[in-house]
Amino acid sequence: MLVAGGAGIFLIFRLLFLMPGVVETVYSSGLAPLLTRPLSLLIGLLPFSVGEVVVLVYVTWLLVSFARTVSEVRQKRRQVSNAAMSGGLRLARHAGVITILFYVLWGFNYARPPLAARLHWPEWSPPPIEDLSAAAADAVDAANRAYWDIHQSEDAGEPTPMPDDLSKLDRALEVGWSRTTRLLGLPAATGKRYGRTKRLLLTPLVARFGIAGFYFPWTGEANVLWHSPAIDRPQSMAHEKAHQRGTGPESEASFLGFLAAAQAPHAHARYAAYVFAQTQLLGILARADRGAARDIASRRYAGIRRDLEDRTAYWRKYRGLGTSIGRAVNNRFLRTNRVEGGTLSYARSVRLILTFASQNDGKVVPAAN
Repeated sequence: MLVAGGAGIFLIFRLLFLMPGVVETVYSSGLAPLLTRPLSLLIGLLPFSVGEVVVLVYVTWLLVSFARTVSEVRQKRRQVSNAAMSGGLRLARHAGVITILFYVLWGFNYARPPLAARLHWPEWSPPPIEDLSAAAADAVDAANRAYWDIHQSEDAGEPTPMPDDLSKLDRALEVGWSRTTRLLGLPAATGKRYGRTKRLLLTPLVARFGIAGFYFPWTGEANVLWHSPAIDRPQSMAHEKAHQRGTGPESEASFLGFLAAAQAPHAHARYAAYVFAQTQLLGILARADRGAARDIASRRYAGIRRDLEDRTAYWRKYRGLGTSIGRAVNNRFLRTNRVEGGTLSYARSVRLILTFASQNDGKVVPAAN
């Protein structure tokens, strides 16, 4: 029954792609927040990641059960065929429950209309080089201002640390989400408060899979690495909070997370947001005009260049086989849920940033609202 239920819910998910408007109205803007937000707020009262504990307990249980079964087979108390069939059926039932809860609680959001369509933005077309250059320069200048707000200097002489009060940063990002909801006219539930971001205890292990954070839909938790660089972590927090609010595609989560962090009343959030935006904008500009990209990048404060080098060094020490495995698994997950391009979709947030700029008098920096 559970196996059939899991297969049935996945079939319904595929069929929902034929009616994205219904998904948006009935599920994403209606039912899903009623399920997810109370769960997120309740679990958010706990200071640790419940999702991380659930995964650890489940994996430990599987390993213990497997070891016990192997012991029984060796002692000829069970036959191999019986053990394999029993274990396979148990895992299939578990997969059915996991699949049903995933799509009911959150996964149907992948079938909602694209963000650009919901905002009635024009179809994407590459902007003129001068507009791209102006947007990149705007992001560089905004990051410089945020760096100055943090350090009162163009170069603090050391990598930027995270603020001591992370709960204040989390609350500021919630304010940013409220402002983003008003700015874009998003569904009202998007601007409401959700559970706080959780820091992963297994950060060194998770980082080896090349993951800066993840959303755990079964508990409504936004999770991030606890010692990732300050130039990244607030943007990662805002990104996972986008998933918490029903955003599926990674490009949309990155863009909405950028806007929320950029509008948060916290310098660290704005700093991470504009470094994220300029990295993407300069990357695409460099493919069209390397000289222009180099000239704009040279305007970065020396302290920002140091932070970028620190970020590169941080991720270099975790790079390896685990990174390839993590990307392959994530790619398969995204493609299974009809995210075009899989992990390549992360880079498409730059299109949303540029389209937003075109709707904002050419500015990447949101107007106060």
